Amino acid sequence: MTKKQLAYLIPVLAGLVFCFYYVRTACLDVAYTDYVRLVLSYLPDVMNPDKFLVPDILTRVPVTYLARIVNVKFFGYSTLFDISLGVLSLGLGGFAMARYMQRQGGFAMWILWVFLSVLYFGLNQWEMITNGTGWVCFLSISGFIGHFVLIDRIAASRGEVSGKDVFLLCLIPLVLDTLVAGPYCGGYSVILVLTYLGLMFREIRKKTYARETGHTRRNRFFAWFLSSAAAVGSLALYLWSNHFAVYEHRGATDRALLDVAKETPSFFVQFLLKAFASDVIGLNQVTGFMNRSENHMRMVYALGGLVILAYLAAVWLNWKMKITADTIFPLIMVLSGGLNHLLILVSRWIFMNPDYGMSSRYALQYKMGVIGIVLTFAMAARIRRSGVHAFLLTMAILVFGAGSLWTTYKELETAPYRKAYLERARKVGLNYRNEPDEVLAAQFQHSGAKVREALRILEANRLNIFR
Repeated sequence: MTKKQLAYLIPVLAGLVFCFYYVRTACLDVAYTDYVRLVLSYLPDVMNPDKFLVPDILTRVPVTYLARIVNVKFFGYSTLFDISLGVLSLGLGGFAMARYMQRQGGFAMWILWVFLSVLYFGLNQWEMITNGTGWVCFLSISGFIGHFVLIDRIAASRGEVSGKDVFLLCLIPLVLDTLVAGPYCGGYSVILVLTYLGLMFREIRKKTYARETGHTRRNRFFAWFLSSAAAVGSLALYLWSNHFAVYEHRGATDRALLDVAKETPSFFVQFLLKAFASDVIGLNQVTGFMNRSENHMRMVYALGGLVILAYLAAVWLNWKMKITADTIFPLIMVLSGGLNHLLILVSRWIFMNPDYGMSSRYALQYKMGVIGIVLTFAMAARIRRSGVHAFLLTMAILVFGAGSLWTTYKELETAPYRKAYLERARKVGLNYRNEPDEVLAAQFQHSGAKVREALRILEANRLNIFR
């Protein structure tokens, strides 16, 4: 490993150490909330093929079956095992971006990478870190980022695409869509198809590649076409499996989208503005700020509007300054973040809560867009050293950086209280036979009767808090 490679890896390693420190401060080995459902569905017989070989298997994220088997057999069903998988999975995305930033070169890019690492490992995603069941979400997002970095490397080259690269481009979406990504594969596949269509169009424009032979252009066009077909095919497999799934949305409205839009059109605007504002600061901080006064509420909406403008500016700069001729990764990340916002609106409006899109569990999906925005402004400033581009980059660093640091600082303050909550849950769980359903429901954030049954299964098999 060269000194340059090590320099780009250090921010990632530091981020991992920080996240594990946070886990130690905020977490305990207690199966609660989403774990109740998993215990009732899959334990104790985690090797039972009848629970695995089901028509909607792809919607259940097959890789989690393997992780659950390892966890139960070797770690006594430890939530900290899952949480550790989540942190390590988050690190994989960091390593992929470190590779990308290293290719960009220059001391300024290394400084920018340090800043992006602060954003990437920030604690506005605390809920996903502390809820071990979400570890696979980190793995899927990191897989997407790694795939985007690979596409960027191949697109930036001007030679023929090797058979190995074509194989990887086709294999990665198949693995992610069928084994890892679950419902995340929809937005991921859309981004892939849009990217490949853009790259195919670029190959058709011969003047862009006047120095290349026709054979090279045909090779690259075919590589992008084949990769696009693989992405569509992988998504089709998931959709086929999803056809057999039965979903339950507790608390969801049965009203039609158009009816809601006619009666309360402001709901969707509020949902989006608040969600975009959460790109800067976390849900708890936004909520506390909004509750101060009506003027503070307007400031949150204004912040969300500014973030939307930043997204639009990033897309425009990628097109206007032809940034994609050198690197397509920033635009892919911007589009991914923006699409995630829209998909969350489409899938979560049914709960009729305008704050739903600010949830910490969506932070990493949004963060892809933030990283893309900052990278776009940085690339624009490097291409054309003007005051406007330098101003945009500076403001993006100040706003997103300040918001991330504030959220992280406040979450570090809150971490001991989260651990204390889990300590109480552990005591209640160990005494579950004598606790009323109301107490179990309040402490484990699930139906009291189901919590009692889940704890009975854990106790009978000496798992988790009963080890």
